[in-house]
Amino acid sequence: MSVAPATAPLASTDRMDVLDVMRGVAVLGILLVNIDSFIGHGFLPPDRQSALPGVRFDATASFLTEFLVQGKFYCLFSFLFGVGFSVFVQRAAAKGHDAVRLFKRRLTGLLVIGLVHSILIWYGDILATYAVIGFGLIPFLRRGDRAVLRAAMLWLAAPIAFYLVLLGIASLVPAPPPSAEGDALPPVMAAAVQGFAGGGYRDVVQGNVVFTIANVVRRLVLMFFPRVFGMFLLGLYAGRLQLFAHLDANAPFLRKVCFAGFAVGLPLAFVGAALGGSGSPRPPSLAGLLEMVVESIATPLLALGYGAAICLVFRRYRGALAALAPAGRMALTNYLLQSVAGVVVFYGIGFDLYGKVSLIVALAGCVAFFALQMVASRLWLTVAAFGPAEWLWRVFTYRRRFPLFVPSK
Repeated sequence: MSVAPATAPLASTDRMDVLDVMRGVAVLGILLVNIDSFIGHGFLPPDRQSALPGVRFDATASFLTEFLVQGKFYCLFSFLFGVGFSVFVQRAAAKGHDAVRLFKRRLTGLLVIGLVHSILIWYGDILATYAVIGFGLIPFLRRGDRAVLRAAMLWLAAPIAFYLVLLGIASLVPAPPPSAEGDALPPVMAAAVQGFAGGGYRDVVQGNVVFTIANVVRRLVLMFFPRVFGMFLLGLYAGRLQLFAHLDANAPFLRKVCFAGFAVGLPLAFVGAALGGSGSPRPPSLAGLLEMVVESIATPLLALGYGAAICLVFRRYRGALAALAPAGRMALTNYLLQSVAGVVVFYGIGFDLYGKVSLIVALAGCVAFFALQMVASRLWLTVAAFGPAEWLWRVFTYRRRFPLFVPSK
C-alpha cells in the first residue's frame, strides 16, 4: 500500500474541505435510503400503492437505490467517523488534553443525541449505534497501523463467518412451519405504523420505541454492526496516515481505490441488488450466504470507491464541489433536520402524506430538500461557527461554552 507519509500539519485546508464534501455527499445518500421509511413504502397494501402518481417508476427506483445507494453511504459515513476519531485524538493530544477522556465524553454526548432522536423524532437513528460501537475504537489507540488495518479486514469479513455459523445451526434445527400471515407485520409493529400514519405525537413516540427495538434486532441479524466497526477502523487507519492532507501525493493510491471500488464493487453491488433482500432478515440459507458474501465485499468496496472518486474530483474541480462542504460541516444538524422534516411532511401529526407519495416522487423531493440544506448551511455558517447540533455536542464534550455566532465585523 503506497501512501504518502504523514508529515503535513493537521490543520490542512485540503483535508478539512474534502472531508466536509464527503460528509455532505454521505448525508444526501443516507437521506435517499431513509426516505423509504418516512413515506411508509413497503408498509402499504399493493392496491393502495398502485394508485400513487409516478408509482410505475418505483420498481426501477427501488432497484437503483438498492444497487447504488443502500448501505454504501452508511459505510462511507462510518469510514469518516473513524477518520474523525483519528483527527480528534491527534488534535487533543497536540493541545495537551486527555484525548481518551474527551472522546468518551464525546461519544456519551452522541449517545444522548441519538437516543433523543430515535425516541422523540424518528426510529431509524444511527447516532446511538455509532456512539456505542465507537467505544471499541479506544483500545486501538495503542495498536500499530498494521494491527488496525488487519483488524479492520477481519471485522469487515466477520459477517460472512457469523452467517456460516448461523447456517450451520439452522441445518441442525428443524425449520418452523410457514406462517399463514406470510410477511405481515407483527401486531405491535402494525399498530406502530398506524400511529405514524394517523396518530398523535404520543403514538409516534410509542411507535418509535417499538421500531427502535426492532431495528436493533434487525441490524444484529443483518450483521450491520461488524461492518460499521470495520469501517471505523479503516477510517482510523486512513486518518493516521493523514491520507486526505496529501491528495496530490496520494492521487495514484486513490485512483487504485477508485478503480477497485467501481471495477469490482459496482458489479458485485449489481448482483446483490438483483438477489434482493439486503434490508430484509430471512432464515439462513445458501442463497442468503451468497447475498452476505456479495454484500460484505461490494458495500464497503463501493463506498470506498465513492470516497476516492470524490477526492480525485475535488483535486481538479474544487470550486464545483465547494457547495457541498457547508452541508458536510453541519452533517449532524442536517441529518437531524432531515428526520424532523420527514416526520413533519409525512406523518399524521404533520402534513399527513404517509403512504400517499410514490418512492420516485419522494426521491426527487430528497434531492430538492438537500439542495435547500446546502444553501441554508452556507448561509448559517456565514454568521455562526458551528451548526446548532454540532455546537451543543462540542459544549457537552468540553464542558465549557463556545461562542456560536461569529462577531460581526
